Amino acid sequence: MNRSGLRLRPTLSTAALLLAAGVVLASSCAASSGGVSDCGEGLSRCDGECVDIRTDAHHCGACGVACAGGRGCAEGRCEGGGDIGLGVGGPLGDCADDRTECAGGCVDLRADPRNCGACGARCAPGQGCTDGVCACADGTTACDGACVDLQSDRAHCGECGARCSPTQLCVGGACACAEGLEDCSGSCVDLHTSELHCGRCGVECGRGALCQEGACTCVLGTYDELGATFPQRVTGTTAGGESNYGLACVAAGAAERVYLFTPPEAGTYTLDTFGSTFDTALGVLDATSCAQLGCNDDNLGKQSRVRVVLEAGEAVLIVVTGFDGAEGDFALNVAKAALPRCPSGDEILTTVPQAISGDTALLGDGITPICGHTGSPDAAYTFTAPAEGVYVFDTFGSAYDTLLELRDGGCDGAVLACNDDAQGRPQSRITERLTAGQTVVALVDGAGGESGPFTLNISAWAPPPCPIVELGPSISQSVEGTTSGFDDHLAPPCNPGRSPEVSHSFTAPVAGRYTFDTLGSSFDAVLHVHDGGCAGPLLGCNEDAPTGDHAEVTLPLAEGQTVYVIVDGVHGQEGAYTLNVHGVPAPSCPAHALGSMVPQTVEGTTAGLGDFVRAPCGTAGGAEETYSFTAPSDGVYVFDTFGSSFDTIVHVHDGTCGGASLACNDNAPGSASRVAVPLVAGQAVVVVVDGSGASASGAYKLNVSLFDGDATCASPIDLGSTVPQTVTGSTLFQPDSAAPSCTASSGNDRVYRFTAPAEGTYVIDTQSSSFDTVLHVHDGERCTGAELACNDDASGLASRVEVTLTEGQVITIVGDGRPSASGILTLNITAATP
Repeated sequence: MNRSGLRLRPTLSTAALLLAAGVVLASSCAASSGGVSDCGEGLSRCDGECVDIRTDAHHCGACGVACAGGRGCAEGRCEGGGDIGLGVGGPLGDCADDRTECAGGCVDLRADPRNCGACGARCAPGQGCTDGVCACADGTTACDGACVDLQSDRAHCGECGARCSPTQLCVGGACACAEGLEDCSGSCVDLHTSELHCGRCGVECGRGALCQEGACTCVLGTYDELGATFPQRVTGTTAGGESNYGLACVAAGAAERVYLFTPPEAGTYTLDTFGSTFDTALGVLDATSCAQLGCNDDNLGKQSRVRVVLEAGEAVLIVVTGFDGAEGDFALNVAKAALPRCPSGDEILTTVPQAISGDTALLGDGITPICGHTGSPDAAYTFTAPAEGVYVFDTFGSAYDTLLELRDGGCDGAVLACNDDAQGRPQSRITERLTAGQTVVALVDGAGGESGPFTLNISAWAPPPCPIVELGPSISQSVEGTTSGFDDHLAPPCNPGRSPEVSHSFTAPVAGRYTFDTLGSSFDAVLHVHDGGCAGPLLGCNEDAPTGDHAEVTLPLAEGQTVYVIVDGVHGQEGAYTLNVHGVPAPSCPAHALGSMVPQTVEGTTAGLGDFVRAPCGTAGGAEETYSFTAPSDGVYVFDTFGSSFDTIVHVHDGTCGGASLACNDNAPGSASRVAVPLVAGQAVVVVVDGSGASASGAYKLNVSLFDGDATCASPIDLGSTVPQTVTGSTLFQPDSAAPSCTASSGNDRVYRFTAPAEGTYVIDTQSSSFDTVLHVHDGERCTGAELACNDDASGLASRVEVTLTEGQVITIVGDGRPSASGILTLNITAATP
């Protein structure tokens, strides 16, 4: 049924009603100025008689104004010009006994307000003259120099200075509202039309709403009413329609078609214009306050869709209009969603893996997730963990932009996690550790009001693949991604905070120096690089580069070397990242040949050179020079940098620059470095003179010699069978001839042979040594025998082992040190006390 809105009925405003009331009161006041008048039309009562002041010579223009010299009165003025007489009497100078000549006229000084008591003594406006004294007429009072009627004067109502408000009248000496108006906080308003006091005082209509017949309403123009059948479809056209409502999501001015809808029960209602022939816009407004409850321009192509949650009886206006002035035939579809429910089903899920499918399009909006907004329908499922472990919840495979939230215990439980847009997709993912029997609720919601078919996957967590991303072979490249929705599996050594990470593999196309950085990322990132695998040896880790707030790792790589670059976050941070790779090809390596000459010394400088061969010890980043050397015979060869001008590192690699590290030393002693390496005849090695740190470079000396001392695995010192005994010696210039099992790497060492004098337990320690020692004992006469015991730092920096031996058993004792640690080794052997 087509109806008209109430706004078209004309109504009188409050100001108009007050103006009408004022005119009536003013007319009343004029009629009563000389008492109640009973004279005919056009006559005035003067001195008790009805006279025409337009023609009466004794009352010409006003009561008591007489024309002098017998002149007549016409149109309220004395004829013939000249002075107007001010009283009644004969010719000038011949006034009656009760009159006095004043200014050429005869006046009554007892009653003339212009000559009261004396000629020229004029009374104030509104005052009369009684017995020659100016005074207010009966019924009036002098206030601020004027005579007023306290019963009706709005500026002096009831008493002088008592002023009524601009919207009040003075009636009977009291401020009051005119008939039909109501006093609301001192203002007279019409409760039928006032938008500030609609129906009763203090009831203010919302912005855009009107007050009609004492009720706020938003209804303008014509409209149709929708019934309560669901689903329903109505058709029509906006062509030639009115334009009364400006929707927030589209420019105003387009033709509209309006429907009034009053829901019979509370629920979520879905309205759309799918099937319309033009670019539509759709809005839902509160019919009372005009508040826009929903507005949409383009939901699917050029059609529109709005979801609103309404209470029973909450009347709304549905406005169908067009974008940018478009108009035409439309279809309006109305459906009622299910009532909000959490959880959505009664079943408690307990098995993994499993996938649940559904559609939120006609579901209610039961819960608002902490990482989303109201207005999206949702589905919720209860899950109980069958065992302790980490579980994965995701919406991968859903047809729309989802949100996912996990709550502990039930729908009103604490939020464990919330996610939107995982792994660069519009779907969501959460990993959470649960105890056996712990119950959670998984909530599938929509982003920005979206809804549709969804899939909820629940599975047990498994380590992510490594790498997640394989980088190409380009020497310089950039890739973009996001860490959101990935797992926190690989902790960066230089920042222990928990953050999700993404792993990348990179294989160096050529030998060179490579820089990996996160410049351009949206969060505070951490980089850590590993050799050969995600859990391989750490090559570098950085949080803040010296040149900015991004992470950066620079390291030398051999041709074909594969490293794993992990983009992580600082203290839980995550988001979009950029990983940049820049490579500089390495020069030929080795750059020089030492041949097989022993001894020899070569000199050079590292100034202007780069860092292309990674040093296993010391501080990375220094420039280096490389040499090849071939051992002329079996023996222990010593390479040192004594006589160099800067803080050096010397390291030796087997065969090539990327070969296995045979030895490395920084600062032995002072800033010079020294290594002793056992080699066999014909064995080729690469010797690297490096700098300790990026700023270390300059002139160097590289010395090559053959070690001719003892206390090595090839020539141990025989201690015999004496117990107890103590021996001392320096490891400073010793080689690193044996490797212990109780530490990852070791330094220079001294090797001894000992024979047990009797069966028993023997205590061997390095107490009183001057450096950080490592102690390992091997069965037999060689370092290659089975390791019987190994210890690092039993008491402070000293080491201690106990071994049980048979009489005559021979053992090899290695007094070792931590990498780059050397000094005076004190070795003590005692028999254990029973």
